[in-house]
Amino acid sequence: MRPVASSHPHRVELHGLSRALQAGVRDPAPAAFGRLRLASDERRPEAGQIRSRERVRDLGEVYTHQREVDAMLGLVAGMFPSAADPGNIGRTFLEPACGSGNFLEEILRRKLAFVTAQRYGCGERYEHRILRCLSSIYGIDISADNVAESRNRLRALVNAHLDGDLESAPASAGFVSAAEVVLETNIVQADALADVSTIELVEYQSRPGATFIREWSFVDADQRTPELFSPAPRRDKAPVHYSLLSAYPDPVTAPNAQGSAA
Repeated sequence: MRPVASSHPHRVELHGLSRALQAGVRDPAPAAFGRLRLASDERRPEAGQIRSRERVRDLGEVYTHQREVDAMLGLVAGMFPSAADPGNIGRTFLEPACGSGNFLEEILRRKLAFVTAQRYGCGERYEHRILRCLSSIYGIDISADNVAESRNRLRALVNAHLDGDLESAPASAGFVSAAEVVLETNIVQADALADVSTIELVEYQSRPGATFIREWSFVDADQRTPELFSPAPRRDKAPVHYSLLSAYPDPVTAPNAQGSAA
């Protein structure tokens, strides 16, 4: 995989040199945010191992070592927050062959490292920034269990971050539901080559007051030729508080979704 230039000025797309660079691990156990944990203690295979010969044959799937992940993300270090720019958490990453989430997990880890209760408190300002980190990461994979594993690994990482940062303080119910919505819209099952014109993703644009404006668009929208009567992208007409994202799965047409349901 390699980072390549994108037409979006703040997005990095991680393209596979081949499907063989996809990670091949699975943890089918359900997980949730807050204080809940993954039910399985199953460990990821060591570097160089595969899930099965059949998956290598059918999907070209092998495990990507952490050193390759680190080396490639190091090429785009400016896309991550740093001590000099701790607020740089909203840069967008798209991995169109995400496997079980090796790159997605490390991208989220690097973003979350600069979202702390010490810096932002432990209320909605803090939760909104975690969601900004999560909602700027996108993954597509042809395998349903890889999609489930990617989501699970991001859940586990947020759990670990909350536990380490908040200790016994619970995350709000609104945060929990919002995080699940983001995982559903951002980590999707599809063939990024054959289905590119039909894959619709949601862009979460941060707004004041712990809100988002969402815009739905197709992955290949930048490459489409504009047509006179082409419909405009679906978009919220008013900001939506993060705690109400699950209550408003479709575009909001009036300013009635800014209160907190947490």
